Amino acid sequence: MPKKQQETRLSAETRERLSRLRPGCVLLAREALKDPNFDATVVLICLYSSEEGAYGMVMNRPSHMPLSEVFDGFGGKTDIRKVHIGGPVSQDELQVIQVTDTPAEKAFQVCPRVYLGGDWEDLERLLESGGTSSYLFLGYSGWAPGQLEAEIIADAWDVYTVDVERFLAQPQERWGGDVEEIRRRLEQVQA
Repeated sequence: MPKKQQETRLSAETRERLSRLRPGCVLLAREALKDPNFDATVVLICLYSSEEGAYGMVMNRPSHMPLSEVFDGFGGKTDIRKVHIGGPVSQDELQVIQVTDTPAEKAFQVCPRVYLGGDWEDLERLLESGGTSSYLFLGYSGWAPGQLEAEIIADAWDVYTVDVERFLAQPQERWGGDVEEIRRRLEQVQA
């Protein structure tokens, strides 16, 4: 079926969800999503294009390992940062989100004052410079071109336009809970 004809058959709600897809939007998994990696998850979409796909971080999957077990040399600094599981892809790679006016070199802007990645000389410098404005993730969530859109059409995700900086400023414990609780919190930070 041609794309234009398929779009006319979508519900207004589905078209609205699709129209919100962009860097900085937040996904909330719906019950239709049967992937255990994403059960009741909140995903911040960091990079998105219909030609290249989507790249995001699961925000409400804290790692249960202290920082000292994840990275050597941080024995006394485990209370500085929580490490989250950003998604099922490349869980041995560190991903960094910063809220700042002076991002790391080569960081990608997700939305105003929110950046992904960057060129970090070492983890020590990141931890010292970030304060509470940097977030660490192991792995990421990724979708091939058209894959995320197909999942939204299949009712697997709700899509929210939020004030990302305000969302990130919430205590990290507020990123979790049951789906209805998360939905209410996301509605409170909608842009």
